Amino acid sequence: MNWAMASFGKVISDSLKKLVFREFTVSRVTHLSEHFERIDFVCEALRGRPCSPGDKVQVDFDGGPRTYTPFAFDGAHGALSVLVYLHGDGPSARWARNVSEGERAFAFGPRGSLALAAQSGPLTLFGDETSFGLARVLLESRGAASGLSFVFEVTNENESKAVLEALKVPHFELVERRAEDAQLTDVEARVRAVLAHDATRRLVFTGKAQSIQTLRNRLKAEPVAHGGQLVKAYWSPGKRGLD
Repeated sequence: MNWAMASFGKVISDSLKKLVFREFTVSRVTHLSEHFERIDFVCEALRGRPCSPGDKVQVDFDGGPRTYTPFAFDGAHGALSVLVYLHGDGPSARWARNVSEGERAFAFGPRGSLALAAQSGPLTLFGDETSFGLARVLLESRGAASGLSFVFEVTNENESKAVLEALKVPHFELVERRAEDAQLTDVEARVRAVLAHDATRRLVFTGKAQSIQTLRNRLKAEPVAHGGQLVKAYWSPGKRGLD
């Protein structure tokens, strides 16, 4: 009886999800490193739909939805890819470690998040491991010779370098995290060095909320000319639901 009730409850739950979410099917899982998995999805409902640089897709898990930046989007075939960074042992990390080709997932989107489609001038992206997918989609949409540069704070420089190279992201700078966020002094110096050569360059801040706030405060305290800022915090320690 308990098994039957549980099965019935799951059918009801999945039926309700289909009213809100799209049903994605995992078409491929690529293990890039210890902490990174590339997940490719297909979904018939995505055929003919647009996906702009900076859009997001939210995948539903038992602990609530998690947000990713789709890249390698193919509207003709209803396909997209996301990069999952396995930090911690939350529902999304457990799912990504064990997911197999053919499994399904419920997701919402793609839909707007960072308005990057209209940004055609030189651009520098700051972020971390959660921003690698965004770097890839910027290259997909603009090309490697379009004034893009990337500065990332990371936990493991060697692992991050290998993953970015697997994603074919060029021209990146990596700064390993240090105690009390001391690495942000180095990050700030690198951002200022880029802006010193091009005051029209726009800055895009992503990744950890506290790192973004620190860098923006420092640039405000000692201003340096640049073409504006776009901001999207992807995560904050102890908080859920950021996107």
